[in-house]
Amino acid sequence: MGIRGLNQAVQRYGVFSPLSGDTVVIDGPALVHRISDTCIKQRPPGSGFLCHPGYSLLSRMVISWLNELKSHNVNVRRIYFDGYLPPSKWDVRQERLLQLSEHMKTLKSSQPSGSPRTPESAFSTLEDGLTFTKLNGHFHSNILPKPPFIIPAVLEALKHNQVWGPLVSVVPGEADVFCAQDIRENGGTLLTNDSDLLIQDLGATGCVSFFWDIVPVSPSSKGLGMTSCKLSLREINDRLGLTNIGGLRRVVFEKEKGRMRFSKAFQYARDSHEDTLNSLEYQSFIKELELKVYIPNEHPVLGVLSSLDPRISEVVVQALLLEDPGVESLTSDTKTSRGPETLSIFLPILIEDRDKKSTWTVSTNVRQIAYSMLQKFMRYKTSNIIEYRTLDPSTTLAGRKIEIPDLEEMINGCAQLLLTLDKLSRGLPSPDMQWFAFAVYQDFEWSTSEERSPLAATLIGEITRQPENTEEYSWALIHFTAQVQACLYSLRLAKQILDVVRFLGQDLPRLVQELHNRLASLPLIDAWPAVEQVFDQLSEFSNVGGFETITSILGIPSIKTTELLSRHTSGREKRKQDNEMSSRKARQKYVKRSPSINPFAVLSEASQD
Repeated sequence: MGIRGLNQAVQRYGVFSPLSGDTVVIDGPALVHRISDTCIKQRPPGSGFLCHPGYSLLSRMVISWLNELKSHNVNVRRIYFDGYLPPSKWDVRQERLLQLSEHMKTLKSSQPSGSPRTPESAFSTLEDGLTFTKLNGHFHSNILPKPPFIIPAVLEALKHNQVWGPLVSVVPGEADVFCAQDIRENGGTLLTNDSDLLIQDLGATGCVSFFWDIVPVSPSSKGLGMTSCKLSLREINDRLGLTNIGGLRRVVFEKEKGRMRFSKAFQYARDSHEDTLNSLEYQSFIKELELKVYIPNEHPVLGVLSSLDPRISEVVVQALLLEDPGVESLTSDTKTSRGPETLSIFLPILIEDRDKKSTWTVSTNVRQIAYSMLQKFMRYKTSNIIEYRTLDPSTTLAGRKIEIPDLEEMINGCAQLLLTLDKLSRGLPSPDMQWFAFAVYQDFEWSTSEERSPLAATLIGEITRQPENTEEYSWALIHFTAQVQACLYSLRLAKQILDVVRFLGQDLPRLVQELHNRLASLPLIDAWPAVEQVFDQLSEFSNVGGFETITSILGIPSIKTTELLSRHTSGREKRKQDNEMSSRKARQKYVKRSPSINPFAVLSEASQD
C-alpha cells in the first residue's frame, strides 16, 4: 500500500548508518513483492503478460538476498507475514479485487490470441544479492497480472530452509503492525518498502529502512559491510517541529483527509488552530495504526498459523472469530450481510479467460470438504461460505455463496475423493502423476455434467495442430493451466484445514484421516505445472493411457487420442479456414451420438462466472 509522496518528502531526514551489526525485522510480503517486481522489470522487451519468474527462481532470489544480509553480520530477528486482514480493510480489499477482475477481463480483449511465449532465457541474467532490491525500472503494475501464488510459494521455501524457517511468522493480523510492535518493544531496524510504517511508533531507538536504500559501505567492495538510510519518526518530528501538534501522523491525516500534497498538509497542520487531535475522526485514524489482538496469546491456534498459507490462515482466524449469525441477521441489512461478519475466503486471482466459467468452479467440491471441516473448531456453525474469486459491478460485490456440506455429506465426499485417487493411481505408471491426473479428471467430470467438452481434450488437439515453436500460449492453454492450479490449491486448502483440526486436538472420522494422510504427498507450489509445462504433461499423460483411465472411471465413451489428433492434421496455411468448419462438423457428429456424456464434445464458450 503506502502513503503517496511521503517517502520522498521525508527522505532528506534519513541518516545513512551501518546495517552490519544491527538487528532487523523484515516485512515479509514487502520483500517478496519487491524482488518479484524487480525481476519483472528486467523481462526481455516484447515479453508477454505471462512472462514471470518461476516460483522456484523467485524463492531462490529471496533466500539469496537473506543469506547475503546475514553474511554481512546483520541479525534477522523475525520475518512477518500477514495471516489476517482486519474488517476495516474489507472495502479496500473488495475494490482492489474488482479492479483486478476488470483488468483480467480486458486482458482477453486486448490479447485475443493469448500471450507471447516466454523465452527460456528470459531471466537467465538476473544477479541475486542485496543490491537486487535497489534496482530501478519501469513496472506497469496496473497492466501485468502477477503470479497468483508468490507469497505462499516463497513462504513454503522459507519454511523448508533450516536457517530462515524458524524466523518466519504468519501472524493473526497485518504483518506491518506486528513488525512495528517488535521494533517498538525490542529495538532495531524495520526493513520494508511500505511508507505506512514511517508513521508507526517504533519506540525511542527504532527506525525504518527501505529495501532500495541498502547499499555497500564502499561502492568498490561489499567486504566492508552494508549501510542503509534509516528514518526515525521521533527525529523527523523534532526536525520538522511537529512533536507538539501530533507529529508526522497529523500531517498524513491532513494529507489524506484533504487530498493535499505533503507540503500543503504540513503547512496546514502547523497553522491550524482546530482541536484536531481530540476529534473522533483523528482518533479513528490513530486507532487504525495500533496493534489489534484478534486471537489471545494463549490460544493454541497460534502454534499452527505459521505453517499455513496467509489466505488459509485468514479463513481459520475468521472462523474462530465468527459471531452468532442469528444475532447478526437481526440487525444487519441483507445487502451488507456478505461483509467480514460472514464466513468468507478471498481465493487467489488466477490468470484465466474471463469469458469462460471461473477456473475455481471445477474444484469446488474439494474445497467444500475443507469448509465442512472448519466447523470442527467454530463456535457458531454456518451453512455457507462466501468465496471471492473475481468480481463484477453487476453482482454488487457480493462474492459467490458456497454451501457447506454437513458431516455425513462431507464424509461421503471424502470417500469419493479417496476412491477416485486410488483408481487413478492404479491406472497410472507413476504415483507422481496422480495429482495432475486428478486435475484432468475433475475437468472431465465437471465438463461431462455440464455437457461440455473438457479443456484437456481441446488442448490435445492443439498439441498437433500447432508446431512446437509456436509463438503464443493460447487462452485455452492459459485457462486450463489456471484450472489445474486451482485444483491443486483446493487440495492444499483441504490439507491445511485438516492440519489445523488435528493440531487443535479434534478427532477426525476414519475416512477424513485417510484423506489427510493421502494429501501429505501433495507437491510443493514450485512443482506445480506452469503454462510452459502443461502441453508436455498432457502429452505424457496421453501416452500412458491417462485419458482412457479417466473415461473408464467416469463410465463415459472413450476415444483414442490418436483418433482425436488425426482430425487436426491440416497444414498451417489452411488452419484458419478449416478450424471453424471442422468444429461445426465435430459438433454435429458428437451431438448425434451422446451430447450429455461424450468428453470430446465441442467446448461451449457461452459461460460467465
